[in-house]
Amino acid sequence: MREKKRQVNAASFYGEQGIFGDVQVDTLDVGSVLKCSSLTTTQRNALTAANGMVIYNSTDNKLQVYENGSWTNLI
Repeated sequence: MREKKRQVNAASFYGEQGIFGDVQVDTLDVGSVLKCSSLTTTQRNALTAANGMVIYNSTDNKLQVYENGSWTNLI
């Protein structure tokens, strides 16, 4: 019998989609370029964030990473 796998607050890779809290987001595509999920500040704040998560904040036009309990601009 095949066991069903449940995905909670985790991402799938290679262009699939993941669920983070109540927000569905695209995950990273890695090929000739690296594409991060593009979220508004409101969508970002709805995430169940974990250290190391990286997003593009389309409200602030900034690449951001979650570290030590808060979002930080990378550039």
